[in-house]
Amino acid sequence: MKTKFLLIALTLFVTTACSGEPPSAPATVTVTPSSSVPKPPAGPDAKTVAWLDGVCGAVYGYMKASSDYSAKPRSGTEVTRGALKEELGNRAGFAGKAVDDLTALPPSPIPGGDTVKKSLVDRFAAARDAATEGKQRLEKSGNEAAMDAAIKAMDATQKPVTETPDLLPALKIETPELMAAAAEAKKCKPA
Repeated sequence: MKTKFLLIALTLFVTTACSGEPPSAPATVTVTPSSSVPKPPAGPDAKTVAWLDGVCGAVYGYMKASSDYSAKPRSGTEVTRGALKEELGNRAGFAGKAVDDLTALPPSPIPGGDTVKKSLVDRFAAARDAATEGKQRLEKSGNEAAMDAAIKAMDATQKPVTETPDLLPALKIETPELMAAAAEAKKCKPA
């Protein structure tokens, strides 16, 4: 009888346990990112990088061309009319290229950049014009006054080198975005 009773109790237990509803599946939790999570920076603005490359390329290109030309060995120590004409012609070309490169740039994406660019164009245009005028005076006359004017013109071609401010501070590259753009502008790095 005990066995029967145990068998009935076991049957009731199994029936009751199996007839119950199956346990519910665990709840699925979906996590969506909050819109307040900052996105990683996309990188510097391509237009700003290109503009800075253009400005730096024009200014530093002039300085490098002028320096390379000055470093070339010269024959003799006497300044001749022909050598001075050649030198003024070359320097007028260097300054003219800087003017052309700067004026070809689009409007500045940097606040105040167009003012800096205009100042640079004015400096290089003055150097170009002085060199061209000095060369023309030498071509017309080889007298002492023409030679003096040509030497003054040579001094004028050095002003963009000596009077051009450091570009990045002049352009007020102070924000993280502008600093990143300047870091990407390859022509703004010292060669």
